[in-house]
Amino acid sequence: MPSELDFTTLARAAARLRVPTTDAELPGLITAWSQALADWLGYEAHLREGVEETVPSEGGRRLQLRAGAVRRVVRITVGDVEVAPGEYFLESARQGRITRHTGRWPFTGEWTDGVAPMPLKSYDTGQILVTLDAGWRTPGQVALALEENPASTLKSDLPPVLEEALLIALTAWYRRLGQDVDVTSKGLGSGSVSWGGTKLALSVAVQQLASPYYKVHRRKQS
Repeated sequence: MPSELDFTTLARAAARLRVPTTDAELPGLITAWSQALADWLGYEAHLREGVEETVPSEGGRRLQLRAGAVRRVVRITVGDVEVAPGEYFLESARQGRITRHTGRWPFTGEWTDGVAPMPLKSYDTGQILVTLDAGWRTPGQVALALEENPASTLKSDLPPVLEEALLIALTAWYRRLGQDVDVTSKGLGSGSVSWGGTKLALSVAVQQLASPYYKVHRRKQS
């Protein structure tokens, strides 16, 4: 059964690997490697709508969401008060960065004691709540929709380069089946065979393909 996480379909993966679609391990491998690629990107990549995410603030102009590939910000509330949409904009959809046009977001976290307390340590207090849509409609989500309704007209909008990156990662894994991933060469009498092994779960080629969609995680916000 397909998963909403899947960056490709069973048919495409089977065609690339030249194996039958009845391969019992293939669906699980597609999902596992899709998740591995999403983990490397730094965010959940499948389409999610109406996600609620609380965000810490250091009292600057920007908020940094955990989500990446943000499609739209539905609303932002501070406490129980909604912030007018015209007061902020989505500065970077990929990085999930929201910026105020003017002014600053309220500081969330620990304050110093005294008559005039000062911000001390920022953390997520739950005060700032962002509702958003993020990710892409994956081939897996389309496949699930078709299973539920064969007349579904939903289409995937996952960037093709991410599907190709997944297929390359999956193909590399299949080629190494039966080999110890920690062994890079094997002696054969007077000679040896090298597999050019790497301890990277995702190869450099895969990472280079997917790099335009990589989310940089920052500890501090400006």
